Amino acid sequence: MIAHPEKNKQEPQSVVCYEHLIAQMQRGELVSGMSVTEQGLADELGISRTPAREALRRLESDGLVVSEPRFGMKVRELGYTETLELYEAREALEMAAVQICANKINDIEISELEILQDKMSDSVDDSNRMASLNYAFHRALLNAGKNRYLATSFEAIHKALVLLGPTTLANVERAEESLIEHRDLIECLKRRDSEGARRVMGEHLSNAKRIRLRQINQRLVDGN
Repeated sequence: MIAHPEKNKQEPQSVVCYEHLIAQMQRGELVSGMSVTEQGLADELGISRTPAREALRRLESDGLVVSEPRFGMKVRELGYTETLELYEAREALEMAAVQICANKINDIEISELEILQDKMSDSVDDSNRMASLNYAFHRALLNAGKNRYLATSFEAIHKALVLLGPTTLANVERAEESLIEHRDLIECLKRRDSEGARRVMGEHLSNAKRIRLRQINQRLVDGN
């Protein structure tokens, strides 16, 4: 059955089903190359095939699954090169976005970033919660930049990142390092230092990429 019945009363089953699949990808339970069928999903969640089909179509539209004739859907696979390209796109987008943000952000928005930062600090031992708060932190930065086109691009990139599996923040060293980088970024924003904010964001995402590529290389070693 669906894990959050109280949520079912508020949202369509297809939405709950979609979020269930996204969460499985984020936890590394549903990984690249794995197949998902309407019937299997419906049976797992105790729903009809219609909302399961709608959820899978939405994932296909997002580019997260691809159709397999006669077999349903398969989670899309991202190779090493595509992963590099994804992080390059993320770096280009968020470095530009934070530079714009530094010139537009107000004190209330900075306070909100500090609140999210404090919550992240309290969640180092819970990588899933920390990843959710980290997403909220980066989304808040985009919102403070007040540019809808950058925000739309951000969403597309972060959906694709789901294909890479568990968060890099599951690495405790990376989680602690990320908190320091966030603090440095907030200080730049307080000073309205756009170049400093851009530099810190570049380092922040470069370090995340380093851990991600290490994870991929380790999987290749383990696979051999």
